[in-house]
Amino acid sequence: MEDNKSLMTPINNKSVVQKVIDKITDAIISGELKPGDKLPTEVEMVTAFQVGRNTVREAIRVLGAYGVVEIRRPEGTFVCNGFSEKLINPMLYSIILQKEDSYRDLIGLRRIIETGIMQLIRKQGLDENEWAELEHLCEDLSQKICSKTPDIEAIAEADIRFHYAMARATKNALVIKVHDVVVDLTRESRLRTIRRIFQEHDEEYLAKTHQDLLAALQGTDVAELYEAIENSYFYWKSSYNW
Repeated sequence: MEDNKSLMTPINNKSVVQKVIDKITDAIISGELKPGDKLPTEVEMVTAFQVGRNTVREAIRVLGAYGVVEIRRPEGTFVCNGFSEKLINPMLYSIILQKEDSYRDLIGLRRIIETGIMQLIRKQGLDENEWAELEHLCEDLSQKICSKTPDIEAIAEADIRFHYAMARATKNALVIKVHDVVVDLTRESRLRTIRRIFQEHDEEYLAKTHQDLLAALQGTDVAELYEAIENSYFYWKSSYNW
């Protein structure tokens, strides 16, 4: 571990466990430690960080609970390969459980995530296959909406598949993961919203909002894109009287 010049340096005594966590996390983010890499031994970290053995053990325990590292006895401790739901899911669930009107935060988070997805797609662009997939999913959703015997659950799943494809088009693993967790948290409310749209005989709205999103993505007017995004939330927000 001689090359880990930033990781293997002393830290101060304030929030010692958190400081150890921060050191290891920063080394991973900066690429000093890569997925699959073995961390320095407990003795090496105790010496380098100038902290107690129990401090290092607690930091590793926390990082293990977050899904950042894994302990493989007797080999040692390694940076995890791949992204773990352990890191994102508890954070979001703790947010929505801490207040009565957490749905407002959830609506805001969903808007930020989906707006960010659209912005990334506009900046990065899409190839022909990606456009074709989004257009196909949009058409599939429209056909299910216009069916003589519409299946609300099938429509909701088609809607989710469309948004999943949008998220994956960003090619950003963190965006995709946060988006997918938000989808899981809002799955029932999406279903309830679609059911309400059909009760009010406004199926055309549901199909048009998705068509407008694609059209706005292909255009050059950012204001038009934001308007399309905002319009897509009309029923979802009103379901919560917001």
